[in-house]
Amino acid sequence: MKNAGQKQLAERYVKALYDIASEANARDAVEKDLGVLATLLKESDELASVLVNPLLTRSQQAKALEPVLSAIKAHDVTKRFIVMLAQQKRLPALAEIARLYAERAASARGEIKAEAISAHPLSLKDVAIITERLSKAYGKKVTLETSENPELLGGVVLRIGSQQLDASFAGKLNRLKNKLKAA
Repeated sequence: MKNAGQKQLAERYVKALYDIASEANARDAVEKDLGVLATLLKESDELASVLVNPLLTRSQQAKALEPVLSAIKAHDVTKRFIVMLAQQKRLPALAEIARLYAERAASARGEIKAEAISAHPLSLKDVAIITERLSKAYGKKVTLETSENPELLGGVVLRIGSQQLDASFAGKLNRLKNKLKAA
């Protein structure tokens, strides 16, 4: 999704899908299905190209996804939702919808997601310590995703929602450089 309008559109789809999945007692199944689809989209250029191919009709796009939905044993709510997205020419928003749905479901369970970016892979002990401290600070269960960025040199950058805490060496050096420029 490229702009705020597109994100708002995705949020409306997520709200409607979440409500329908709740009524069908399928919130978890739909979350799992969307997560698998989002992963497949990242891993398969062919599948991703089906979603954005302007030469394919709406029904061709929906038909192209049928074997994928069958293979992952998608819930009927998910299948109907994907067909509806195809009919509305909104399949390119699927990855963003999956992300927002997962956030909404986690929030409903009283969980928050956080991201820890480090220069090197974090040990299991470090992940446990960060998760525990964030859980205490926010009073909620925290699910921590980790990634690496060697440009950080060391330390960690934590992101929780729109908040970011930069405790990386690169961040510290950058702040020091700015202080020296101001002096």
